[in-house]
Parts: sequence; structure tokens; C-alpha cells
Amino acid sequence: MAEDRMEGNIAVSFRREPDYFAGSRLQGEQAQVIVCRDTNNSRIVGLGSRCRSTIHVNGTPTLAGYLSDLRCHPAYRKGTLLARGYRYLHELHRADPLPAYSTIILESNTAAMENLIGPRADLPTYLPMGRMLTPAIHLDFPKPDMRLPNITLRRAFNDDLAHIVAFLNSRMMMRQFSPVYKANDFLPGGRCAGLTAQDFFLAEQHGTIIGTLAAWDQASIRQTHIERYSPALATIRPFYNLASRFSALKPLPAVGARIPYLYLCCIAIEEDDTDVFRALLRFAYNRLRTGPWHYAIAGLHERDPLMSVLTEYRAIAAAGMLFRVEFPRKDKNEPKPVLPDDRIPYFEMALA
Repeated sequence: MAEDRMEGNIAVSFRREPDYFAGSRLQGEQAQVIVCRDTNNSRIVGLGSRCRSTIHVNGTPTLAGYLSDLRCHPAYRKGTLLARGYRYLHELHRADPLPAYSTIILESNTAAMENLIGPRADLPTYLPMGRMLTPAIHLDFPKPDMRLPNITLRRAFNDDLAHIVAFLNSRMMMRQFSPVYKANDFLPGGRCAGLTAQDFFLAEQHGTIIGTLAAWDQASIRQTHIERYSPALATIRPFYNLASRFSALKPLPAVGARIPYLYLCCIAIEEDDTDVFRALLRFAYNRLRTGPWHYAIAGLHERDPLMSVLTEYRAIAAAGMLFRVEFPRKDKNEPKPVLPDDRIPYFEMALA
């Protein structure tokens, strides 16, 4: 994971230190990790995982699959490694068939787009479900808090957790491929361990939760590191960092350093009220910007009405394509894939 980088104006690596498998629990209640080694030197040259978790499909809690962490060493990409890996993945599916699979491919990952999308022998079918927009919001300059009549904004307490879980599930069932949460997900060893009730920001009306937003720092289990700046950014960086000493700007990390960020997750708003989300996000932003983080990464589907609020913040634009994945049925006893209806997807990027 550390050796594999995503190129661009800023080249980054997505790491899972100190234990790859500690990060796998985020992606599902059970993870099957596939590795391919070069038998000449035992070096890992390919990687992928199949994770199982309960999500909402057409409003119903459904045990489904998530395909993630696909990596292939550049020197092996023109061989048969990809096809062999997917044949093995298909065997896992036939032994434990699931009615729905999803995956995210970053738009900047052109190699994956070229190799996976379209008719390919031995590969499942990748069916597009639109773009997941994942802006990295700059946590720097203060903004005026917003107030709404009869609406209270506050941080949550431990006693709020059961009500938070109930509210999340009541709203998430309206979205496609959204997580189904349980209270023990937030306990030590749970899928969301490390995300506590105190990390939630709440909007309430007459004592009832009408909006949730959580801030989750996952640096202890997965990280993004700077591998290279483009020549232009490398030239600008010293001057930008000098300006950061005398302003609310956050400095650009050195090459090799970890990017300090957190996820904005568990975004749920009663009736998709953009005014409530706008006030709740502003409340959270002003309390997070004084912390050690440089960015807050949010993820919403391009069709989500709440997405318009995220565009009001200065951010680094990023996006991924959401796909549902169908394996060919080689046995009539295999369950047919569930066809999703037209609900707006909500794919929790903090669990991706």
C-alpha cells in the first residue's frame, strides 16, 4: 500500500499503518483479502478484497459485498494477473453468493477505469451509478455561525448514541447502498470503533434529532501521504507555507509526510433540508478548524440535494465513480442480483 501511489499534481499514497487488517474492519463486517505473490521472490504484486456488510438496498437491510483495495504492480499489469484474480474472486462469490456488490473507482485512477470498465473476459460487469463527490474542505478561515428558529445545534453526549443510531437508520433507508448502523458498531472492536458519540454534531428541534454529522479522524489506522508535488506546486509551497505562519492557512506538508485530515460522515438530515445542513456544517466547521486537521473530506452523490451546501466551501475537488458489480451466473441456483431502484445513493466514504 505504501509503495503504490496515485499520480497527479500531488502524488499520494494511501496507507494502512501499522496493520492493514485494522483498516479492513471499516469496509465490512467480514473481509476476504486476496494477495498475489511472485513465486520467484515472494513479493506481493497484486491485492484486492471482498467485504461483506449490511446495507440498505431498495430500503431493505441487505447483506451485500464491497470490492476494494484493488492494487496491481505496474510491471504485472499487462499479464494475466487481473483476470486470474477475478476468477478467484468469482469462486469466492459462488461459495458465498451475495445479491449486490458495489465499488468506488477514483476518477484519477485511469488505469483501473481502462482495465475494468467495458466487456472483459473473466471480469464481472461494472454498471455505473453516478459520481461520488469527495471535496477536501480547507479547515482554515472562520465563518459566521448560522442560527435557525427553533433549531438547536450542539455536540452529542454518550447518552445520545442510541438516538443517533435510530435516526441514522431511519434516514439512511431512503438512500441506496447506505450503511445499516448498530449501537455496537461504535464500541471497541466494532466497525466504527474510534468514532464516539462526542464526535457527532447534532441539529435538534424541540428535543428531537433532525440532523447528524460526525467528524472522524482515522489516522491511527489509515493515512494518506504526500509522495510528490508537481514542479509548480513545489515552487509555490515555501511561499504558501510562509503565508500560513501569519494567517489561518494550513501549511502544505513536506514530501513523505502524512496529510492531516478527517472525514465528515454520517450525514443525515430530516427531509434533506439544506438550511439545516448548512447551519450544522457551519457549526461543525468552526469547531474543527482550530484543531490539528488541514482538511475535512466529505462524500455525497452528485444527485444528493445536500451536495449544494458543500460547494459553498473552499475545497480541493475530488470524485470517484460508484459502480454496482454483477458476476455472471454460471449456476441457475445462484441468486439473481438485486436491481436497485432510483433512490439517491449514499456511499459512506469513511467506510470505503
